[in-house]
Amino acid sequence: MAELSPKFVSQKISKIRWRPVQKQSLKAAEYFVTGSWDDDINKVCLWRLDQSHVKEEITLADNQYGELEPQKVCEIGQDGDVTDLCYVSIENLVSTSSTGSVYLYRQNSQGINVINCWDRLHEFNGQSTPCTCVSSRGDDMIVTGGEDGRLAILNITQTKPVRIIEKADSCTVNSVTFLTQSEILTVNSFGQLKIFDIRVDKEEPTKILSVNEDNTPLHCVDKHPGQPHIVATGGQDGMLTIWDVRKDRFPMTLLEAHSAAMWEVKFHPSNPDHLFTCSEDGSLWHWDGSAMGITQGSLLTGHGLGGSQFPSTHHQTDKISSEASPWISIESSRHKLEINSLLPNKSLPVNSLDIQNYTLLCGTDSETIYTVPLPNLR
Repeated sequence: MAELSPKFVSQKISKIRWRPVQKQSLKAAEYFVTGSWDDDINKVCLWRLDQSHVKEEITLADNQYGELEPQKVCEIGQDGDVTDLCYVSIENLVSTSSTGSVYLYRQNSQGINVINCWDRLHEFNGQSTPCTCVSSRGDDMIVTGGEDGRLAILNITQTKPVRIIEKADSCTVNSVTFLTQSEILTVNSFGQLKIFDIRVDKEEPTKILSVNEDNTPLHCVDKHPGQPHIVATGGQDGMLTIWDVRKDRFPMTLLEAHSAAMWEVKFHPSNPDHLFTCSEDGSLWHWDGSAMGITQGSLLTGHGLGGSQFPSTHHQTDKISSEASPWISIESSRHKLEINSLLPNKSLPVNSLDIQNYTLLCGTDSETIYTVPLPNLR
């Protein structure tokens, strides 16, 4: 395992996000942001991580990463717990709060300033409820979800919501993402995945999918960067589920994973055969699916945690085309995932992670940020 670097930050980290770089830039990401929770005054902090000495391609034997210690650039206090963070552009950051409010910050090397606030955007029976999640469409449009079951579509240049989907859900919307420019995908506390078409003037979803009849809550979702019909979700039971949302039936693949709730799942943005998850049980896992795409019929072996095989895979009977992503072509008797633990010891919950190029960041309840090099992604 590559050398990881811990940074004690004296606050429980609820969310961590890399700041994006210019699309044409060849430089590695340099800045990231964190949000805290369970403190008297919670904070949004901007950090700088100097990676100029890191080679783009490095073998484990080279071990030239050295100490990757982030330095705090600036911070700003926020009412309530920081429940989610999302960059809209290089300078503009959206943060959601347990108070139900949504904040738009502008960041630069001098500081962080509030430039817009949607106060108590999420409420129920006149009482504010936590805003749980936010996603950007890639332009000025964002969507938020909350414990009130509502979806709020916002334009960051406007003070009033563009649209409120009042009855998007009857329970908590735990995570949200733009599936396409006109479709929003949510996961909820009833174990459902829902798709909403914002071109349609209706509050009902166009599609609802469920893992099973147990209604185990789903906490997180991420879409495949190259094939947006493929999404990954994590549940209260620690299960990783891969969905093909073009299908009308059950998800394609269920993977037994963590021993407690999965808080975040992320495809690698440029190497999506690699997936990363973190959990309430204090673990951070790298799911290497790259070998699964070599040949469809060969028997592939992988080394799981501690050198053991991956414990269990359940595959639906639906057949898919050979050119599909390996994430939805897993056959338990024919393919094996390689799973690696990226943290040496389980401790307090790992709440959030994010990846840019060859570096992963994660934030924990042990008031620590870990910087984890990711060499040799194939």
